Parts: sequence; C-alpha cells; structure tokens
Amino acid sequence: MDSREDTLKHAALAMLAVCLVALSGGNATADYTVVEVNFILADKDGDLLLSKTEYLLVPLEAFAKLDANGNNALDADELGDLAKNAEFGDGDSDKSGNLSLEEIISEKLADFEAADTNKDGALNVDEVTVFEAKKSDWK
Repeated sequence: MDSREDTLKHAALAMLAVCLVALSGGNATADYTVVEVNFILADKDGDLLLSKTEYLLVPLEAFAKLDANGNNALDADELGDLAKNAEFGDGDSDKSGNLSLEEIISEKLADFEAADTNKDGALNVDEVTVFEAKKSDWK
C-alpha cells in the first residue's frame, strides 16, 4: 500500500472512530490520537491536507465563541484556565493581558509555517503530529 492509500485508510478509520465514539456516548475506544482526529475534522475539503485557511478556521471559530464581550480580544475571564497556559503568554505579543484576533492569526500562521516542513503550502497529518509533539516538548 502506498503512502497516499495508507493515509486515506487512516483518515477513513479516524472518521469511523469519531462516529463510533459519538454514537456510543463516548464509551468506544480507538487507536487514534487527538491530533489525528482533530486533523480530520479540520480538513473541510477531505483532501487529507490542511490549507492555511483550514488551519486557521479552528482557532478563528473558537475565538468567535470565546469572545463573549465582542471586543475582538480574549481576556483571562473569557479564557478561564486557558489563560494560565504558556501559549497564552507567548501569543500575547504586546503584553496587554489579552489575545487579540491579530495576535492569534499571527501565531497560528507562524505555527503553520513551522509545521510545513516540506514547504508545499499545506500540512499533512504527519507534519501536524510531529509539530504538536514538539510544541508539547517546548512547554
């Protein structure tokens, strides 16, 4: 089986795992990581690659839900425990105590560039998995 076929099989099984977990009320188990499942969910066009747009959609959707006061910035109250995360401090480039939409986009674009090791302008599941593992090591 070539790499593309293996990736397709992997993606189909990951989606099946997500469906099984949802249908079972969360009691099913699968051998897929959170990163792999999130990758599949973020891959809106199903091509097994994340474009910059797809990569940015997840944090932008989260931002829209979290920005309760609509000021285009996330403060510690809106973020709750996430404000204690080291990534919050790193992302707050102007040290205002808030994460602006611009700061989040800038950080995620930098993450995309760092994760895109083959520099093809898209992320495959392996690139994302390796990048997320490195981010965990940096914390």
